[in-house]
Amino acid sequence: MAVIEKSVIEGKRSKAPFFTLPLSDSDRSYLKMHAVRQGKSPNSPDDVLLAIWNGIDPQAAPAARLDAETVARIRRDAIAAAESKAAEIAEKHRPVRIEIKIGAEVKVLPNAHRHPVFAKVLAALSVRENVYLVGPAGSGKTTIATQCAEALGLPFYSTGAVGMAYQLQGFINPEGKYMETDLYRAYVNGGVFLFDEVDASSAQALLAFNAILANEVAAFPCGTVKKHPDFVVIAAANTFGNGADAQYVGRNQLDAAFLDRFMFVTMDYDEKLELAISSNDEWTRYVQAVRKSVRAHKLRHVISPRASIKGGKLLSAGLSREEVEQSLIWKSMTEADIVKVKATMQENHWRAAS
Repeated sequence: MAVIEKSVIEGKRSKAPFFTLPLSDSDRSYLKMHAVRQGKSPNSPDDVLLAIWNGIDPQAAPAARLDAETVARIRRDAIAAAESKAAEIAEKHRPVRIEIKIGAEVKVLPNAHRHPVFAKVLAALSVRENVYLVGPAGSGKTTIATQCAEALGLPFYSTGAVGMAYQLQGFINPEGKYMETDLYRAYVNGGVFLFDEVDASSAQALLAFNAILANEVAAFPCGTVKKHPDFVVIAAANTFGNGADAQYVGRNQLDAAFLDRFMFVTMDYDEKLELAISSNDEWTRYVQAVRKSVRAHKLRHVISPRASIKGGKLLSAGLSREEVEQSLIWKSMTEADIVKVKATMQENHWRAAS
C-alpha cells in the first residue's frame, strides 16, 4: 500500500492524515486541486496524483498541451472508431434483401429481419412445393409461414394439432349447412396453409389430410372440389416424423407416403434475429448462454427465444432478475441440473453484466 505524508499545499507543514490508496473521494479532490496548482493534469490516475504530491514528476502526469492538429487527429480517430463499431453492430443485425420471381415478375421484398431458412422456404412455396418445416419449439416456424404468405401475396390459413378428420375437412351441422375450415378455404380459394404441430396430430386426421394432398381434386363433406393452383402447405413440426424423442415425448410417427409429399427444411434458433427482436441484449445473451449449456448436458428442457422476448418485457416492468429467471428459464428444472448448467456457464467464462 502506498503511503505518503500529507502537507499543506502552500509550503506550510502540518500534522495531517496520510494519503493512502485507494483514495477517498475527498482526498482525490484535494490532490486534483494540488495537481492543477502545479500545472499538472488533474485527470491523472490516483498513483500519479500521489507522486505529484510527493514532488515526483512522472512523464505520465504532465498536463496535456495539445496543438490543434493533434486534437483534430484524436477527434478523427474517435469518430472513425465509433463509426466502425456502429457498422459492426449494423452488419450484425442487417436485414436480408430478397428477390422472388413470381411468373414473369421479379419482386424485391422490403428489408426485414428474417430467419436464414426463409429464402429456401419461400423459393419452394413460390413454385407451389409443399414444405415440411422442422425445428425446436419457439424457433419461428409460424413467423416464417406468415412472412412467406405475405411475400407471395397469398392469404394465410392455419390449424394446430388435430385429433379428428372433421377438424380438417369440416362437417355438416344439424341444419344441413357445411361448416368450412381453414383447410377448405385455402384449398378452394388458394393460399398458404400452415399445419402446425403436424407430428402431434392423430393418424386418422393425417390420413384424411394425405388424401386431400394426393390429387388435384378432393372430397369434402360438401362434395368434391377442385384444388386452387395457389394452394400450398407448410407442415410445421418438432420432429422429422419418426415418432417421440427424448425432448418431444408427445409426438407421433408419420406415414411415409405422407412425408414423401414434402420438401424438408430444417431450422434452429437464429440468435442474431433473437437479439434483434428482443428488448434487452444482456438478458438475451444470458438466455442464449443457458440454452447452450442445457444442450451441452442433453437435458430435456426447452429454452426458446420466447424467454428472451418475454424476459426483456418483464424486467422492464420491474420484476426482479431472480423472478424472471425462475419463471422463464429454470421453471421445472431440478436444482441439481441448475447447478450443472451454471457450472458449465462459469467454465465458459460467462459473466452477466451488472
